[in-house]
Amino acid sequence: MSLTGTPFFVLTAVLVVVALAALFGLWNRIPGPGAARLAGRLGLAVLSQVTAVVMVLTYVNNSMGPFYDSWSDLFGGSTTVTDTALSENSAHHGGDGVAPGGKLTFTSYLPGVMKTRTVGATSGIEGSLYVWLPPQYNDPAYATTDFPVVELLPGTPGTPQAWFGTMKVQDEMARLMAAGTVKPMIMVSAKLNVLGGNTDPGCADIPGVARTATWLARDVPTLIRDNFRAAKSPSQWAVMGYSAGAYCAVNLTVQHPDVFGSAVSLSGYNTPESPLVTNNLALSRANDPLFQLKQAKKQPPVSFLMGGSLQDQGTVPAAKALLAVLRDPGTSRLVTVREGGHTPTVWREMLPDALTWLSARTAG
Repeated sequence: MSLTGTPFFVLTAVLVVVALAALFGLWNRIPGPGAARLAGRLGLAVLSQVTAVVMVLTYVNNSMGPFYDSWSDLFGGSTTVTDTALSENSAHHGGDGVAPGGKLTFTSYLPGVMKTRTVGATSGIEGSLYVWLPPQYNDPAYATTDFPVVELLPGTPGTPQAWFGTMKVQDEMARLMAAGTVKPMIMVSAKLNVLGGNTDPGCADIPGVARTATWLARDVPTLIRDNFRAAKSPSQWAVMGYSAGAYCAVNLTVQHPDVFGSAVSLSGYNTPESPLVTNNLALSRANDPLFQLKQAKKQPPVSFLMGGSLQDQGTVPAAKALLAVLRDPGTSRLVTVREGGHTPTVWREMLPDALTWLSARTAG
């Protein structure tokens, strides 16, 4: 049974009712000595509380993220595959869309939003992709147009569909395009938390663990270009994220300027926080965009929109610190909001500025 499906939520609600019925119905009917009756009553009380908490957490996960998309996301477990599995899968393409590269099978997720699962041909990571195409994509007048692409990254924990659920980026795009503020862009949200549970993969290629950076910066762009009329120039590709995804957006752009020409950081940070990365000094420095920009003899020709909330401690100073090391800031800029914490409400408030800036940066 799916963690995020309606059936599981209904099951949790039924269990709450059953637990409460047992609590009130059996409270005075538990046999045995006083100690046994006390233990029984305590057990019934704990059971009713646990079921209620599980129901609330399931509701929050479904309505505000989801933070966890599957049981493996919740409890952990690598989503990488072996070389043997890759070679076996590369010979065919299953109906569920799970295949290493090539043409993918998409199904509907929300109006205008498609989803699939695939295996990165280079990284060996199996992950979800959610894609929104602008209405112009299917307009005959745009039949020969290659569209700019924005890759979207969630936080940790978090799932890619949060960009189209909680963040509603597709609704903001439609509103801004109708107002003439932004141009059509393809939005693709990719799985970032490839290790599941609360394990932060660090947006890095970690030897023997997972090649997350390769998945996001090589496999995902290749898959999008193979399946859609997507622009090829790095200047027409951007990456945007919030929280851990914001750090990842900047990190990927600094490391892969041949793929991404610009990045948006919404309430991000500048240095790696995952122990899988920080425990290795060389790996940590390689995935520290602030350090890399400071040390670079020639900084990459990329631009950044750095955002944060004045009430979200550290996000605005981090944004200013990264912008301060740019020797040629160019179109890079800072956007702030006065109130709000580390929440989707703040990130949605910054979204119009971010999308408008991205449209100008990725215009052909």
